[in-house]
Amino acid sequence: ENWMRYALFATALMNLGGAMMFVPAFTSLRTLLALPDPHPFCLWTLAIWIGVFGVYYFWMAVSQRRDRLFVATAAVGKLSFFGLLVAYSIVGDVPILAAISGLPDLIFGAIFVAWLLLTTDD
Repeated sequence: ENWMRYALFATALMNLGGAMMFVPAFTSLRTLLALPDPHPFCLWTLAIWIGVFGVYYFWMAVSQRRDRLFVATAAVGKLSFFGLLVAYSIVGDVPILAAISGLPDLIFGAIFVAWLLLTTDD
């Protein structure tokens, strides 16, 4: 189960970067990806939630405890985020680079689904 621990550490780091991307003052990456720039309240909400998830990924990696419901929620969230990026890219609302930038979410979502399928609830 070391592979899951490494995945949790890696996604914790990714979420830290993702949280920083949505801090209202840090516009450069959002601009590069041509993501919409909503009201700061929405950006802070995204930054906080992405950051909180990152902290919990880190805690699960360090403690070596797994919360199946959280991992399932994370899988749905990561796969849905990637799906939204792809869908909006297909209709031309965001550039293809935005969808490509979501590939790590697809990978981590798949890893989380695999872990859920390969482990049992003890």
